[in-house]
Amino acid sequence: MKKNLSRIVITIALIVLSVYFLYPTYQDYNLSKELSKLTGQDSIDFVDKNSEKLNDARDKRLKLGLDLKGGMYVVMDVDIVKLLEDMSDKKDDLLVTILAEVKEASKDNDEIILETFKTKLGERGLNLKTYYGEIRDTESDVESRLNSEIDNALDRAVEIVRNRVDQYGVAEPQIQKIGNSRIIVELPGVSNPEEVRKLLEGTALLEFKLVYDPQATVRVMEAINKIMTGDTSSVSDTTVTLDNNDSLISGNESISKTDTSKINSAGKKDSLKDTKSVTELKSAGKDSVNKKDTSTKKTSDSVKNTDTAVTESDTAADETDTSQAQLSEEEFREKFPFFAMVSLNQESGMADGYVKESDKDKIDRLLKREDIKTVIPSDLQFAWSKKTFESEGEEIFVLYAVKKDAELTGKVIVDARANIDPTSNTPVVTMEMDSEGASDWSRITGANINKRIAIVLDNVVYSAPVVRSKISGGSSQIEGMADVPEAKLLEIVLKAGALPAPVKIIEERSIGPSLGEDSIRSGILSSIAALILVALFMIFYYRVGGSVADVAVIINMLFIFGIMASLKATLTLPGIAGLILTIGMSVDTNVLIFERIREEISLGKPIKTAIEIGYKKAFSAIIDSHITGLITGIILYQFGTGPIQGFALTLIFGLLANLFTGIVITHFIIEIFIEKGKKVSFG
Repeated sequence: MKKNLSRIVITIALIVLSVYFLYPTYQDYNLSKELSKLTGQDSIDFVDKNSEKLNDARDKRLKLGLDLKGGMYVVMDVDIVKLLEDMSDKKDDLLVTILAEVKEASKDNDEIILETFKTKLGERGLNLKTYYGEIRDTESDVESRLNSEIDNALDRAVEIVRNRVDQYGVAEPQIQKIGNSRIIVELPGVSNPEEVRKLLEGTALLEFKLVYDPQATVRVMEAINKIMTGDTSSVSDTTVTLDNNDSLISGNESISKTDTSKINSAGKKDSLKDTKSVTELKSAGKDSVNKKDTSTKKTSDSVKNTDTAVTESDTAADETDTSQAQLSEEEFREKFPFFAMVSLNQESGMADGYVKESDKDKIDRLLKREDIKTVIPSDLQFAWSKKTFESEGEEIFVLYAVKKDAELTGKVIVDARANIDPTSNTPVVTMEMDSEGASDWSRITGANINKRIAIVLDNVVYSAPVVRSKISGGSSQIEGMADVPEAKLLEIVLKAGALPAPVKIIEERSIGPSLGEDSIRSGILSSIAALILVALFMIFYYRVGGSVADVAVIINMLFIFGIMASLKATLTLPGIAGLILTIGMSVDTNVLIFERIREEISLGKPIKTAIEIGYKKAFSAIIDSHITGLITGIILYQFGTGPIQGFALTLIFGLLANLFTGIVITHFIIEIFIEKGKKVSFG
């Protein structure tokens, strides 16, 4: 027993870990089953009460693929031909004819559109420079520029699709680029083609909106909090202002800035520390305009900031507010239910809210309530940030209050570029507007100095810098991004209103929920049938040894599902096929071992010696077969797509788990039987 103690401990630990990772799947199943029995207000109350459990369980559960859960499979085509037409320096009938031929040729093959375009031009003695180049440009320069614009158009389309899918609330969507111009979108749980078309094919709406007055925003939030606490007093009876000490004054009650923005539900200082990256928006001409980006930058370490970081002096000052600091978690949530979910950041007079991902759905539902809508001004709109930061292992969103009507739309943007500023060696984004947009932009920035203007794409805020001076000429430069990818994302967003490449759905397949249920049922039944038949054969043919092998197979399946759940992998129908194959290979491992043991027993060797030799001699064959299987699985996963990857994933996990269960677990179980004097038979 002592000899096998370490192996027993490791096995038990792995089993416990597998159960731990699979428990959210079980929890999600029970909660969903209970929710399905409720209707109306009961279901709303249940979601509000258990929202944290529901979100946590759904995030950590074993994911089901589109073929099991049902939903929509959509192939979208980015109209690169239209993009090439819009980008041309000169347009003539010949170009229109060539592009029409390119469009027709690209329908039935996966050739790169630009290569096809070059070929068609070459057939007529032309080249890319004819329509897209300047005198000093080389053909390779023009081709490189066009390839860059095509890639940007595809990235832009993917970002817009992802943004809309996220807002729509589809759980576990899959969005990926395929080839040079296509996007595949999988939407589990969605079965209405009209909704999908409306969601995905609409024109992207880029807007510049003024951020709402912070004091007015605070008054609205206070009013929402009153409604949540059941306070029926008139909202107009309470005045909320910011005094010189950055304190919120609400009627006869004083709530310090750090209280509302930093105290968590336990009445203590929250660890939400952030730093505001200084973003400067400069005119690309002679005018110099500074802006501060209010987008939140988070790092894993605590970032010092005199306004927002929690310091010893802050804590000491806050201890003077005993009415707030002594609140328990329950008392705080009862008195400030809204601010328990929305932590205010009022640095420099701002009123942005920090909301944990687990509370985001609650806030969305809250803002849709009819009684809450009555205290929200008609010209105010709440919008979420695109960027998030992490705090205490959870994603944090920023809730902005912006003007409902846009000051300017993205249609006026001619171009946007992400570059590195040579003077500061930091990423910047330059933005160019047409003459009409430049005139409006000059008027807007001149009239709103020291106010923030949010860059909003499809009702999601990507940035909200502060206007420090009037911008003339329509050429602006945005600085202060944390890295190049962030600058690239802002470029993609700004270009949503420039040089548009239309996106259209060219294929859609609807997989109904009933088909998904049938697939799950068939997959489960086939797995159980395979497991039972194999188990019965092993017991019948190998007696005690076969029973031990069956235990190893069950543990093997537990490990596979545990690994998939821990890595948040997705189980698909082909994945179930891979699982059934793994069952067979698991049994095959034990067959190799048991046959070796039987050979040694037939030569007259003692059972204990025969077992040791059997495992030793079978080891090389087992390792060889598993290594070749793993190599095959890795290649299938790397170069395959969709169903092939689903099959390869369970095959890889199954082979890894099988090596441990087949070689280690069965071995020490049989050895324990021998040590205890039990008779072990191998048929």
